[in-house]
Order: sequence, then structure tokens, then C-alpha cells
Amino acid sequence: MLKLREHIFPFTVHGTILLIIAILLIATSCQKEPEPPEPDPVGDFFEELQDGLDDAGAESVTVIAVDDNIGVGEDIRRQVFQEIQAQIHELETVVIIEHPTSELEARYAEMGLIPSEGISPELAIELTEALGADALLYASIESEAPDVHIKLYAAETGAVVFAETLQAWPLPITQEAGGIDLLGMEGEETDEESSDMAGEGSEESAEDAGEEPGT
Repeated sequence: MLKLREHIFPFTVHGTILLIIAILLIATSCQKEPEPPEPDPVGDFFEELQDGLDDAGAESVTVIAVDDNIGVGEDIRRQVFQEIQAQIHELETVVIIEHPTSELEARYAEMGLIPSEGISPELAIELTEALGADALLYASIESEAPDVHIKLYAAETGAVVFAETLQAWPLPITQEAGGIDLLGMEGEETDEESSDMAGEGSEESAEDAGEEPGT
């Protein structure tokens, strides 16, 4: 009897261990794998742009947006331009050197440059030197989607170190578009309307009290 127990005990211990291992394996297999991250085409696009900036050895960049010929509204053009600047700011590796539009247009006129027709390496070198930047980021809107084509010119050589199109850019929704407050278009009165209604209310009150309006 004692010998039988000696044989059964090791099997019981081993069986318990195997059972625990089996339970752990089942529990592990039942755990949900983490979901893959959502695709970020905008983030990926500007990471590639960062590689271009690194290739150009750029610590500063000037952004120019060319005139489009596809009827895209000014509000979309402005938003695209602002988003490009915001994305570059988020890179935290380069400084954006900004210039008033009037100054840029004066530079173009001096150089005989029409940005929408493209920029040669020679003109890119001249323009970046005049603007005091290490690189020139040229952005044009290709469609109302909007598809935005971006080129990055290195200041030293004028070479294009990055040229890609960000298709159907999902621009964030803003409260203002073209100077119009979209959230305030319904259910709100203008100051003039409020003033008129207040005046009418005063006259009605005066009439009810038996007084002449305006006395």
C-alpha cells in the first residue's frame, strides 16, 4: 500500500503542474491582442517631410502657398496654409521664418518669379537667401479634396529634397470659415435687430401706459 502511494504521489503532483500550465496557456490565448493603431496619413506625411529637412540640414524654413487655378475657396487655402505651419511646429526641429504676403509678392516681382509655374533650383537658392531660410517649402492645392502637393527646396543647392502629395487632407473643422461664424448663423440676432426690437418694445410699453412714444 505504501509503495502504491509513493507511485501515485509523483503522478498527482505532475498532473497538477500540467493542469496549471494548461490553464495558463488557455488564459493567455484568450487575451485580446492590442488593436493596431489607427492609420495617420498626415503624421506619416510630415515624418517623411522631416527626413527631407534633415537631408537639407535645415534649421529654418519659409513656407509659401501658391495661387491655385481650380476655384478652391480662400478659406480652404488659408486653412491648408495654417495646418502646414502647425504640423511643422509640431516637428519641433525647425523654425518657421514668416514674411508678409506683400513682401513675398515683391520678391517674386523682383525675381520675375511666378510660383504657380514652378521654381528652378537657381531661383530657389536666390529666394531662400533673400528670405533668410535654410529651406523653402512650396505648397500648392491640387484639388478641392483638398490634395496638397508639397516640395521642399534646400537652400544651398536649390535641389528638391522632398516632393509628395497629401491626398484628401482631412482638415479639422473650425468655427470660422472665410470670416463667417458658422455656429452663429442660426438662433442669434444681430446688434441692429436687437436694437430695433428693443425700440419697438419701448413704444408698446408707452402706449399701454397712455403716454406718447418718445416722451
